Amino acid sequence: MIKIISDSTCDLSQEVLERYDIDIIPLHIVKGDEELEDGPQIDIHALYEWADKNKTTPKTSAPSIETAINVMRPYIDEGREIICFSISSEMSTSINVIRMAAEELDAEDKVTVIDSRNLS
Repeated sequence: MIKIISDSTCDLSQEVLERYDIDIIPLHIVKGDEELEDGPQIDIHALYEWADKNKTTPKTSAPSIETAINVMRPYIDEGREIICFSISSEMSTSINVIRMAAEELDAEDKVTVIDSRNLS
């Protein structure tokens, strides 16, 4: 059985994530000196207000390798193959982090990473 995983830039609704059993590797959102893990706890309206108030756009940073490993490890341990979708490699190092996590798990042959070539 194949497991689908995506980084958090996929912008899928919670309903779709649950219906298709898709796991998320969260990127980080950096606003000023504050770094937040992307996910349901992010208040998008507050993020827009912060951007308007500070006349700048929040930045993103790739997930940590530890986070990627922690998301993928249970499925690798079960012997499952993983298809993982990532934000464009031209915009982020997220795809490289996911590939390095697969290497750390000695699972390069079990993890296929797809470069979405998009931001969402």
